[in-house]
Amino acid sequence: MRLTRKFVFMLVLGIMLVLSASALTRVKREVDFFDRDARRDATLVGAVIARAMDHVWATEGEAAALSLVEDVARRSRHWSIRFVWLDAAAAERAPALALSELSAVLAGHAWSRRVEAGQGLTYTFVPTRVPGGRLGAIEIRESLVDERRYIRATWQNTIVATLVLIVLCGLLASVIGTVFVGQPTRELVGKVRRIGSGDLSGPLPARQNDELGEIASEVNALCDRLQEAHAKLEKETEERIAAEQQLRHADRLMTVGKLASGMAHELGTPLNVVSGRAQMIANGESANDEAREDARIIVEQTKRMTKLMRELLDFARPRPAHRAWVDLRLLAQQTVTLLSALARTHNAELLLQPGASARANVDPGQMQQVFTNLVVNALHAITGHGTVSIGFRTVHEKPPADHGGPFGPQLVVEISDTGRGMDPAIIPRIFEPFFTTKDVGEGTGLGLSVTHGIVREHGGFLSVHSVPGEGTMFAVHLPLESDEVGA
Repeated sequence: MRLTRKFVFMLVLGIMLVLSASALTRVKREVDFFDRDARRDATLVGAVIARAMDHVWATEGEAAALSLVEDVARRSRHWSIRFVWLDAAAAERAPALALSELSAVLAGHAWSRRVEAGQGLTYTFVPTRVPGGRLGAIEIRESLVDERRYIRATWQNTIVATLVLIVLCGLLASVIGTVFVGQPTRELVGKVRRIGSGDLSGPLPARQNDELGEIASEVNALCDRLQEAHAKLEKETEERIAAEQQLRHADRLMTVGKLASGMAHELGTPLNVVSGRAQMIANGESANDEAREDARIIVEQTKRMTKLMRELLDFARPRPAHRAWVDLRLLAQQTVTLLSALARTHNAELLLQPGASARANVDPGQMQQVFTNLVVNALHAITGHGTVSIGFRTVHEKPPADHGGPFGPQLVVEISDTGRGMDPAIIPRIFEPFFTTKDVGEGTGLGLSVTHGIVREHGGFLSVHSVPGEGTMFAVHLPLESDEVGA
């Protein structure tokens, strides 16, 4: 409505200026016309009286002529008429104005003058020559009271008419501004606000064949293009998410394959125990008490194998993402248990640093995949005998510039190894998909890329510190709520 108010204000102001100028011009024209008309009438009346007086003076004498003028003066309602001498000798009939001002009359021309002092008068002199050669004049005085009354009435009527026209024009401009400017502008603003909030529905009606109508049409076209782009982006996002899920599941399956060899060795011992005890029971070599003990051992080893297989299957099974507040230390302990057999095949020791619980709002399955990938990479980096340790700490650090997260408390999970370390030149590329330094058949280059993506989805980031020949440490930084820090 601000635009409408500006439009109406400027339009009314322009109309007011035009009407005021027109009123001033009209009043001035009326005043000039009234003055000219009054002077013309007085001059005509004076000329008629002068001719009549000259005729009577010539035929009947001076007294009759002056009596004629006085008789006309008595009959007049608007003018005060008298005969005056225009020479200095006649003091009894001297003009109301000084002779020095009557040069035009002395030259034989009719002349008028306005005197604004007091109530105001208009003097009109019409020269006349009487017998004997003396110069006289008909002096007509007219009061300006009627003229001023007329001018006041003209001003009042003009002001009232001007104000009425201004109000009518203002109302008309308001209606026009609201219909053709205000309402379309409000619709445009509302549509732009909805677009800003993500609502692209409800096209604008392009009723007007003007610039606002063109803007409405362009906004509708823009919304159509945005909807198409949004639909395309949603489709691409769904495809990307699906591809990421497939890559993550493929990474899980690849890790399961790596665990299979260690799991086979881990299952070998309990299978041998189960087989031997079952054979003894089958051959009757065990007495009743011994048979019960053998059965107990068989059940115990079977549960052990079942637990190992369940952990492996749970790790390999795809699950929908679901975040919850979980203790990452327990999750790390499960990862250590799952990877203990693989660690023994690499002649490495898995250590979980002692400490209190470390709670974070994460998806347990995805975070276990992060721990598993980092620990498996650490095991592959160990040559000879080595150690892989997992530790937890809480810090207040500023995230890296490319992360863009706020400064705040973070839970840091540090997975370090005593392996061969990495060349500083390859560290910037380790999170690229399919980048690997392993031999063909030993890795796909997806593990660290998947790990990096999961941590980023949780609002965190990965940092790495590596020294060639001494080992590598990966740190998983996860954001924490303030109340969790003090818990």
